Amino acid sequence: MSIQRFRDFEEARRALWTAADDPKLADRIRRLWRFSVRLAKPSTPRGVLRFRTIEEANAERERRIAMRVQTLRAERATASRPGPADARRDGLRARRR
Repeated sequence: MSIQRFRDFEEARRALWTAADDPKLADRIRRLWRFSVRLAKPSTPRGVLRFRTIEEANAERERRIAMRVQTLRAERATASRPGPADARRDGLRARRR
């Protein structure tokens, strides 16, 4: 990827936008969608789900939301737990004080 230089923030801001008739627009959108899927994996099952009542559909949606929240909390808890390197670093900080 090449490096772009800008004289001011306004010039940089304009460079972020792609015109609606630009042939590169579809590719930019595709790359953005791929990136978003890598960032947060979709939690909705693929395909069409059929329900007998709106209440059943709402209950299923609430269940999926609760599962997603639980999954994200578990991922964030494991990511924020201090590992051995963190313990050593924290020990060094305590000794420096």
